[in-house]
Amino acid sequence: MDPSKRQIVVDLETLSTKSNGCIVSIGAVAFSINEGILDTFFINIDPSSCKSYGLDIDPHTINWWKEQSPEARKAWQVDPVPLDEALDKFALFYGDKSIPIWGFGANFDVVLLENAFNATGWNESRPAIDKFPWKFWDIYCLRTLANVLGKRLEKTGVNHNALHDAQAEAKLILEILKS
Repeated sequence: MDPSKRQIVVDLETLSTKSNGCIVSIGAVAFSINEGILDTFFINIDPSSCKSYGLDIDPHTINWWKEQSPEARKAWQVDPVPLDEALDKFALFYGDKSIPIWGFGANFDVVLLENAFNATGWNESRPAIDKFPWKFWDIYCLRTLANVLGKRLEKTGVNHNALHDAQAEAKLILEILKS
């Protein structure tokens, strides 16, 4: 992996754990192995706009959120924007060339983003190979890497705040890739 190459780690907060779950917050961190953290991205999404695109809202996840800290719940409720606007802004942050994108789980963050892009029709005008900002071979799973290496994610800030979680994940990726 090129140590100077920009990479992204993304963390989502959702109202469902299904692959077509309603996304309420996107937090992301851009980094490179050589330069460390380069930039951050955070945006909240109006759940009603997700619902209008057919994304899932699960009562069990809603109940789970009721058990989380007030800071975590409030973090994704400030200034939400429609889903399509949030995805456009995230795609701009990501960039126009495929680069590594990390999630904390092979079947969650990036999968939910791809399903949200599909639901909004964001990719309908793009060739099949370019239907997402990234290529499938640039998707990486931090949870798998950390488990294989016996590393633990050390969260700081507010747990279940998408940006705070993405920052902790970026720090762990950098620690692993620099060693």
